[in-house]
Amino acid sequence: MDLYRPELQATARNLEEVKRLANVGADAIFVGHQQFGNRLPDDFTLTEIEQATEFLHKEGKKVYVMVNAIYHNEHLEELPDYLTELERINVDGIVAGDQSIFQILRDLDSSLQLTWNPATLSTNYQTLNYWSVRGMSRATLSNELALDAVIEIKQNVQFPIEIQIHGMTCIFQSKRKLVRNYYNHIEKDYTSSEMRYIKESKKPETHYPIFEDINGTHIMSNEDIVMIDHLDKILEAEIDGLFINGLLKTIDYNEKMVELYREAIDTYLADPDAYQMKKTGWKQLIYKIQPQDRKIDTGFYFKEQIY
Repeated sequence: MDLYRPELQATARNLEEVKRLANVGADAIFVGHQQFGNRLPDDFTLTEIEQATEFLHKEGKKVYVMVNAIYHNEHLEELPDYLTELERINVDGIVAGDQSIFQILRDLDSSLQLTWNPATLSTNYQTLNYWSVRGMSRATLSNELALDAVIEIKQNVQFPIEIQIHGMTCIFQSKRKLVRNYYNHIEKDYTSSEMRYIKESKKPETHYPIFEDINGTHIMSNEDIVMIDHLDKILEAEIDGLFINGLLKTIDYNEKMVELYREAIDTYLADPDAYQMKKTGWKQLIYKIQPQDRKIDTGFYFKEQIY
């Protein structure tokens, strides 16, 4: 029986971040281009994806490409060639959530490994088993699940599953560019580099970041998930992939998060008692470097988050 070791995953905005996150312990890096992927820190060209793949494979690590946009007919014109190039580059897999990807891969007779991530729809093991027999290799579970539901799914599937353990989550998506359209309506210049938020009038301390790309508008959570002091429950259940979402964070921040989670995971696997002694210290370190405007919680894993 193989010794259990989860895959620590993280997002990267450029080749520098790919290398820095891999060097501090990330096992797999997620990259992509907004033409085909949603909520990416930045765009990777095919050349850059190839460079990232070559580097990561030399380091014994993996690269996954996000193609998780909601496809319209125009996507179908260029997506097959893009997937063919990703297969040539020998990426370790793609991440998608539009059901058409199954037929597209079949039409291409593609060997690309598919991580199925339909966002809010990955909530039970029967749905995932259904897609497994149709070509899915791995599954990313919905962020709305409680941890006991995650564990139950793990016990009822025969393929790897992944969950998010750190960072912000998306709570709303529209295909329309709501902010840009509003600025056009009031005849005011729109600057995409300027960060914008939705605030609640009754709770002035809340602010939901608004992220826009060519796929539309994405409203992000008011809090960041932080599960570093609950990894024992996750690792005991042998969850396969643990994802750190670095969207809207600096490279320095993401590098430190990967380093801390790598240490925490390795400590638990070597000595669970040592993990129990150190986990509070790791969380305190996160508090120290957490941006002042970003609270932390455990998402829906223990049913704390409300929106």
